[in-house]
Amino acid sequence: MSAAVTDFVDLAFRDDLDLLFGRWLRTADDQEVRQGYEAALALALPRRAHYWLLDLRRRGPISPAARRWLLESFLPRLVNGMPEPLHLAYLLSPNHLAEVSAEELSIPSLFHATCHIGLFTDEHSALQWLDHHREAHGVPH
Repeated sequence: MSAAVTDFVDLAFRDDLDLLFGRWLRTADDQEVRQGYEAALALALPRRAHYWLLDLRRRGPISPAARRWLLESFLPRLVNGMPEPLHLAYLLSPNHLAEVSAEELSIPSLFHATCHIGLFTDEHSALQWLDHHREAHGVPH
């Protein structure tokens, strides 16, 4: 299943991999960031998608306000909507990855057992990381 939300994000779910793909197609403003993540959540919840690959290479960094919304509003709803641990693999450009500080990536400690985040600059490594976690949880791939 695939759904282009608009001209800024493309979402697809692969049943065979139990994997939600989200590819940002261009730089997005705060409203578009929210729209994209809300659309991903709407696609993921009914499928109980615990494994996500989010490609931010074209989107780039987001504003501090959008980051706060992501950490304080979106992630808690995502975690509360899923009964098992989540694994979110983020694809970043090398420049974006270099700009990301540990503080910006910090997730409230109550989510550490339920939401695992990996940062990658290449899709192969991101998929290997997701495969490793699927195997550890007994999910075929």
